[in-house]
Amino acid sequence: MDNFRETAFGLTLWYAVLAVLIGVLLIVLNDLQPPVAFLAGADIALLFALGLILKTRSLREDNISRDTFWRAVPQRDRPRGQSGLRMARAMVERILLSFARAAAVVAIIFCGLALASHHESTSASAQTLPAASSDAGSALAADE
Repeated sequence: MDNFRETAFGLTLWYAVLAVLIGVLLIVLNDLQPPVAFLAGADIALLFALGLILKTRSLREDNISRDTFWRAVPQRDRPRGQSGLRMARAMVERILLSFARAAAVVAIIFCGLALASHHESTSASAQTLPAASSDAGSALAADE
């Protein structure tokens, strides 16, 4: 059973690495500014989490034996019987949901970084905003 757990973890980690690679390529090839790049990374992380959740929803004991996780384990190391299938499904579900939770945390961090980098890039324009509104106020005063 430990071999099955390690295989499921390794395959899910491989899916995460592929998602990161695809995300980095999309961001770099589109030459996005930092705030937009962080938001794109957050979107990709949330899509990855959604994909894992949908994969978890499709897991059933009768179809776990046709899944990639099952086929990646040598036949002699696979869990046996109905109880083995139930344990394998529960284990894959737990691993997928923990990766989905981690992807959601990464998305939250990326959103925070996007907000922080957006405020840094607009701080100069925010300082000129009150001056523009005070000119409008003096124009109103001149009209009276």
